[in-house]
Amino acid sequence: METVQPGMVVVIKPGELVPVDGVIVQGSSNVSQADLTGEPMPVRKIAGMGLLSGSVNLDGILEVRASKPSSESKYAQIVRLVAEAQEQKAPIHRLADRYSIVFTLLTLVLATAAWLMSGNLVYALAVLVVATPCPLILATPIAIMSGINIAARHGIIVKSGSAIEQLGEVDIAVFDKTGTLTLGMPKVTSILLATEGQRNSLYTEDEILRYAASVEQLSTHILATAIVNAGQERHVTLYTANGFEETFGKGVCATITTSQPEEPHSQSDPKRCTAIAVGNRTFMRMLDIPLPTYFLEERERRRALGQICSFVALNGTIEAIIIMEDVPRPEIRQLCPKLKHEGIKQTILLTGDSEMVAQQIGQLANIDRIIARCLPEDKVRVVQELEARGHKVLMVGDGINDAPALATATVGMALGTQGLTAAANAADTVLLSTSILGVDTAVFLGRRVMRIARQGIWIGMGLSGLAMIFAALGYIPPAAGAILQEGIDVLVIFNALRVSTIHIKKDR
Repeated sequence: METVQPGMVVVIKPGELVPVDGVIVQGSSNVSQADLTGEPMPVRKIAGMGLLSGSVNLDGILEVRASKPSSESKYAQIVRLVAEAQEQKAPIHRLADRYSIVFTLLTLVLATAAWLMSGNLVYALAVLVVATPCPLILATPIAIMSGINIAARHGIIVKSGSAIEQLGEVDIAVFDKTGTLTLGMPKVTSILLATEGQRNSLYTEDEILRYAASVEQLSTHILATAIVNAGQERHVTLYTANGFEETFGKGVCATITTSQPEEPHSQSDPKRCTAIAVGNRTFMRMLDIPLPTYFLEERERRRALGQICSFVALNGTIEAIIIMEDVPRPEIRQLCPKLKHEGIKQTILLTGDSEMVAQQIGQLANIDRIIARCLPEDKVRVVQELEARGHKVLMVGDGINDAPALATATVGMALGTQGLTAAANAADTVLLSTSILGVDTAVFLGRRVMRIARQGIWIGMGLSGLAMIFAALGYIPPAAGAILQEGIDVLVIFNALRVSTIHIKKDR
């Protein structure tokens, strides 16, 4: 795509990533911009509308005239933000490094003092022999490697030892919304039936869903998948649809022949043909199906809440609307209290979605601070401001738009259930578990690993310091000091191996 220049026309097929920013010159399709903007629902794009690189074309074939070189596209801008964030990231001061200078200076001072005070070079040599650096060399790496192995067993990939060290110190957790605190895909949440005065027949919710799913099973649209999945969850048996037709991005229609009447006291022919149409408002108007005011008002109210509605018409009459939304993960109510218990002082939600939707999810998850309508650069700015105040920031996200913030944060954690993405590449850790509570598991593990590592360092340095004092006074000769040093090393190693005994409860 480096050869694409402004003015060139690119053909984008269903399922393909939009490679350049441009304007649609022909075709129409539903486009997913979730990774760029945080908006979970597909957006309808028609000729004349702009298209951002990094979006995913869902169903139609689009011809797009490039408006910028690929190097200046939205996706390229995000990639540059990631690279800049990684270059500007402050160097991490490893735990062992913090103590090594002090320990080295203390050793040299004691050895020199022993020599000067006793006049015997052997005393200084004994001090240097018992001054084992192994608590610094072994305690932290062994603890960290054991911690990384435990994390991997629980579906958390930690890319480096420094990442698990920093997990032990983070005090603010920042979350993306779409695909992180929510499932990132539409799901049927309710079915609103017509009032008795508006119905031709008294259908139940399961009957409406059965008809709709029977037709939608022949479509590959993301909303069709949600309706079919809802039918499977309710264990409804689907009919065979005939004469299936789909208008991309608008709706589907077909006829269904049932072997018996749906109404219990009907005297009609046992073979009954029903015309089914499922789709949006535009689709219903294309089919000249009247839209009741009640349903239109309800549709507007639901749209304001970030929900999407599909009308279901049977034999030319709207009988119900199926309501779908990007639903929150069921476990998010537990996440923030668990993080607070682990010492996280504040939780923040950064999302490109609307204020109303952000507030709904944020309040459900007990998030302390909610910031909506965030662009990728806004997320980076918020993280940088927090770090400038001295905070250690954990950033959790899953989309392309989260990648710059993941690279900027003290620890970036990407949700990797969708495979290796730009977010996973930019992050320090990748959560493979389907539960967002894996974030708490990672923080819990980081805290425990570093607590044991610090204990090992203090035990080793304390015993070494004590041994150096006795050696400086002439009580420990070099040969005995060598044996004592090995004993201290073994003790530190056994302490570090206690990480392997850390028990992680199943509810984390």
